[in-house]
Amino acid sequence: MKWMKRISIWIVFSLSLQCLGLFYIDKYILATDSKVASKKVVEDVSKAEEIVDITVPEKAETVLVSYDAKYLTYYEDENLKLVNCKDGKIKNINAEEGSKICFSEWLPDRNRILLVERKTGNESSNLVLYSYDVLKNEKVIVKELGWSGSKSEVENIQTSPLTGVIYIQVSNEGLSSSIYRIDRMGEINKKNTIPKLVSNIAVLRREDKLVYEGSVYNKIYVTNTDENIKDESISIEGVDRLTLIGAQNDNVYLAELKDDLVSKIYYGKTSEDTSTWKELDLQNPSKEKDLFVSADGKVYQNDELRGVVTEISSGIETSYEGELSQMYTKGIVSLVNNKVSFVPFK
Repeated sequence: MKWMKRISIWIVFSLSLQCLGLFYIDKYILATDSKVASKKVVEDVSKAEEIVDITVPEKAETVLVSYDAKYLTYYEDENLKLVNCKDGKIKNINAEEGSKICFSEWLPDRNRILLVERKTGNESSNLVLYSYDVLKNEKVIVKELGWSGSKSEVENIQTSPLTGVIYIQVSNEGLSSSIYRIDRMGEINKKNTIPKLVSNIAVLRREDKLVYEGSVYNKIYVTNTDENIKDESISIEGVDRLTLIGAQNDNVYLAELKDDLVSKIYYGKTSEDTSTWKELDLQNPSKEKDLFVSADGKVYQNDELRGVVTEISSGIETSYEGELSQMYTKGIVSLVNNKVSFVPFK
């Protein structure tokens, strides 16, 4: 009977350990009445980073500002320069040996630049896409665009950080367009567009869809994730010509063209019937180039003669000097001679 006694002792000992373990988990690991000390954090506005106007060389070309206006880039003698807008310090973004940077574009929500390079003096060489992280000062190769033609030029790059997809629009000597799609895994494929020549493109934020516009007839299309299904056309009843002015928050913004001027804007999701889309009426007809869609989905109209940008829905005006260059998250970027100025929205 000694063996039964030993087994009983071991069972009691084992149960005791399990009970102690459960007690510890219940009281300490899964406890719901733990006291947590919290402290309200108040941002010290006086210590906020100040953005200053930046003077660029007279021969600077293609001045582009990051989404938060903390950095800007420009070309000088075909060399890409990076400027810190807080202190004005300048540094070079170098191309690979024997290559030159032929296109650059800031990402829409972070301080990172997409760069396209080509071997100098060799138009037949392939284009190569790189990513440059400003904060890390790190440049990495993304993909070689092996399908690009001998005289292909990059016209536009659209990215969707949430889906991890990059779309690259390449012009083939102005006769046709090629659209390349690069996914998060680095796989690349060429998208077949219905019109051979494409003008504007825009990518949705939460869906892997590209919206594009034909150059000749201003017809708008949206790609389908299934390669076997034909791209869908987007039309508005009663409207003959549409032009694509942007996409934000998964809304597509289209403008009605009459005599090459815009007087009405339609916006909504591609998954919805366009009869349910919202409309914006412009008090004064505008050129397409003077319409901008901000990161929060507001539409702005530029009046270059008055030097005023108007938020269409509210009518709030923001004045600037010089020439409107672009917009950043919180305001306007203008060029006054060779000075880059930042004007916050009112």
